[in-house]
Amino acid sequence: MKRLIIIVTFILLVSIGLYFLFQQDSPAKKQPTKTKEATPTSTSVQKYVEQNYTAKNGLIINYKNASEPHYLAESIGLYMEYLVGVNDSANFQKQVDLLQKNFVTNDHFIKWEATKSTTTNAIVDDFRIAESLNDASEKFEHPAYKKLANTLLTNTQKYSSKKELPVDFYDFVHQETANTLHLSYLNIPAMKKANYPEKAYQPIQTVQATPFFTEVFQNGQFQYADPQEVNMIDQMLIAIAYYEKNGFIEPNFDKFLQAELTSNGKIYARYNRKTKKSTSENESTAVYAFLTQYFNKTNQPKNGKITKGLLQKMDTSNPETTHFFDYINKEITLKK
Repeated sequence: MKRLIIIVTFILLVSIGLYFLFQQDSPAKKQPTKTKEATPTSTSVQKYVEQNYTAKNGLIINYKNASEPHYLAESIGLYMEYLVGVNDSANFQKQVDLLQKNFVTNDHFIKWEATKSTTTNAIVDDFRIAESLNDASEKFEHPAYKKLANTLLTNTQKYSSKKELPVDFYDFVHQETANTLHLSYLNIPAMKKANYPEKAYQPIQTVQATPFFTEVFQNGQFQYADPQEVNMIDQMLIAIAYYEKNGFIEPNFDKFLQAELTSNGKIYARYNRKTKKSTSENESTAVYAFLTQYFNKTNQPKNGKITKGLLQKMDTSNPETTHFFDYINKEITLKK
């Protein structure tokens, strides 16, 4: 009898031990892997953003002390891009938490603005955020970021497309897909990572510039965003996407840029489409940021140095009058 009790007790103890062993290894009980802690190469911008562009809810605002602040997916995506660039894993994780809490819907769409009434995404934001998540996943050795990027872009590719061509947005409440594609919304590295079909690149492969690009693709045709005036932010983003996909510059547009720099020593924010003359004396921080990126990508370091100098001269010191888009694009470019 005593021997039987010992055997039963032994079996019971082994069973309990095996139970806890398997419970410990069960995927449902596993703790999520933590982000690899990294030391930021710079912290001054993070402090500035915290003090001047961060609301009490933790979200980035468009302007400091704005009477009607806007919390944009554009802003959080650009800030995520910057944080990856300066190796700031801790602040990047904070932005991911804010993204999931305020922008990502239960069906995995990214709202272009963090409001209850927002019913659409914007593919330009989806691409930028996914690209930053993928970069962070590799740099910080955190696979969960890549998984999130894949989930988000799977939705983008499925719903923000028509006949395999990307479109500007999808209304996830009314289940309506846009008819237009603004070429400036394309992000070639993000699209390649998501395995977009070759047909998706057709608009950026076939667009021409005389010297300005046509900005919109709709129903198989290229259209002007504005038949009279050209926005150089859009033009530069299209030029970058054009080069990244095709592997060469658009010659007419590049020739225009070089002629402007030679004759005027600057590039203006807007031009008349027909006369090719600037419509105002205004310059743009974001334009100089994208110009610098463009010249560096296309192996034109001399011009890149010129536009970087012009970018550095742009005054972004007043957060009440400087949009976050301009401020952070300047900082992203200067850190590259």
